[in-house]
Formats: sequence, structure tokens, C-alpha cells
Amino acid sequence: VVLESKTGRVLALCSAPDFEPANYREVAEVGVFNNQAIYNAYEPGSVIKTMTLAAAIEDTVITPSSTYTDSGEIKVGPFTIRNSDGKAHKQQTMTQVLEKSLNTGAVFAMEQLEGDRFREFLKSFGFGAVRGIELDTESSGTLDALYKPGYIYRATASFGQGITATVLQLALAYNVIANNGVLMKPIIVDEIRRADGSVETILPTIVRRVLSEHSAALVSGMLVSVVERGHGKQAGVQGYYVAGKTGTAQIPLASGGYDPEATIGTFAGFVPAANPRFTLVVRIDRPKDKKFAEATAAPVFSEVAKFMLNYYKVPPTR
Repeated sequence: VVLESKTGRVLALCSAPDFEPANYREVAEVGVFNNQAIYNAYEPGSVIKTMTLAAAIEDTVITPSSTYTDSGEIKVGPFTIRNSDGKAHKQQTMTQVLEKSLNTGAVFAMEQLEGDRFREFLKSFGFGAVRGIELDTESSGTLDALYKPGYIYRATASFGQGITATVLQLALAYNVIANNGVLMKPIIVDEIRRADGSVETILPTIVRRVLSEHSAALVSGMLVSVVERGHGKQAGVQGYYVAGKTGTAQIPLASGGYDPEATIGTFAGFVPAANPRFTLVVRIDRPKDKKFAEATAAPVFSEVAKFMLNYYKVPPTR
């Protein structure tokens, strides 16, 4: 999904496998008819860490340079939450939490928020509700786990497990940061031309302010650091500062637990970072040769972003 950052216009939206409309009867799997970018909600993984840290920054309970001590794991009753690399990184800043995608750091940031603030921030970013795009079968995703009393649900949600979102919802949430803290309504119809000759132009619509401009700028800087120094290096585009975050999500099994063999890779971000033109999200299901999003979704993000910047003749920023 590619959005125009300032307006929320959908410039591109596609998925595979696809079908040929002229030969739709040849489709073997009826699910191909669903628009995956708006229909298929999934546990997005670490791309949600950006929203967790943004909420804590907005509530002034952390800053990008705030530190915590990473022991590599957190015990929650019978459960153990570990970093994806299995390592303890000792003292880390909140910016390093995003650079290295530390699960323990996301839990730490979530813990600083009072009461139901974490859940309310995710709702404010647009998760758990349809976004109103003019296409059928849009899924709302779910934040239901955050209404359960157990602490474990908030802890895992802080790094994107146990809650679900669509690719469009993720794009709009990252666009909040790109758009100075303001959530936009998605637009896929530019104008309506009626039989009587009248034309209705669809104008950009602000849904609400989610973050202050100051908070959005701080988080944007942190996301640039992810691409410059962290797991997002392969999302970079020569000549531009890119802001974004990886997410490598486990896939829930119907029988409970997660599939040990499969992942979903996501990269979400925007370019150019200082004055964003485009907000992009790439999702790759069950990659065969690479496990982590930095080697699957991030390179695709780079390729699409480079094309957009060249096509729209956006001048280099570095």
C-alpha cells in the first residue's frame, strides 16, 4: 500500500496472488477475490513498537534517549518474553529499542503508560475499527486482547502480538507520524462524475490529531535511525533519508500457539523523512528463504520507494 502522506490518498494498493477479471471462473481458491490489503488482518509484530513508543513519548513518560536495562527476557507468570535475537543488550535507549527491535524495550515503554492509555492510543491510531475506504470487505482488525485483565496481553501487544491489523491500517497509522501527528481518512476515489454532468471532488479529511507535531518529529527521527543504523538498512534509498520499521511476525495456529516454521515480514515507513511525500507498507507472507523482514519486506519497500521518488521527480534530500 502506498499513500500520499499529506492527504491520505491511496496511490497504490495491490496483492498477490491475483486474478484476471476476464477469466475469474478459473480461480481455484475463492479467497483470491478478497482484497488482502484491507480484508486480511494479521498480527503485525514489531511494526507496532513504533506506536507503543510514540504513545509513551506523547504522554512524556519517555524520550528517545530514555534508557532501561535489557536483561534479554521478562517473566510474566508462566510466560517468558524474549528478544527475537535471544540476547541481553544491557543499557539501551528507546531509539535503540527500535533500531534493534527489542521486545523487552517495547514492554518497558508500555509499562510507563497509565491505566488504559496504551489501548486508547492504539485506538486513536486507527486500529480496531474500519477506516472507511470506499472498497468492500474492509476488516476492522481487533484489539480485543487489550480488554482482558491479564498483564500478559498488554505486554505482548506492545510488540504486535495478540492484536491484529490490516496493511491499510498500518499505512494510515505510520502516516500519522509522517503527517505531523494527524490521522487522515483514506481516499481511493478522487471524484464522482454523475449522469447530470455534476462532479463531486473528494477532499482530504482529517479524522483526528493523535500526536503533537513535536512527538511526531521525535518518532520520525527515531525511525530514520532504524534505517541508518538498525534493522531497516535494506529499506534505504540512495539520496534520501528514509523513516521506517521492520516487523517479523509469528503466525498463530488454529490449535493454539504459533507456527514454528513460518513468519510474516512487514516494513512500514515514509519518504523523504523530513518532508514526507509517500507512506508505504510492504507485507510478505511465509517467505521461503529468509526469516526476518529486514531481508524480505525491507528491500521491496526500498524498490517501490525509489520508483515513487523518481516517478514524481522528488529532489534528493542528502
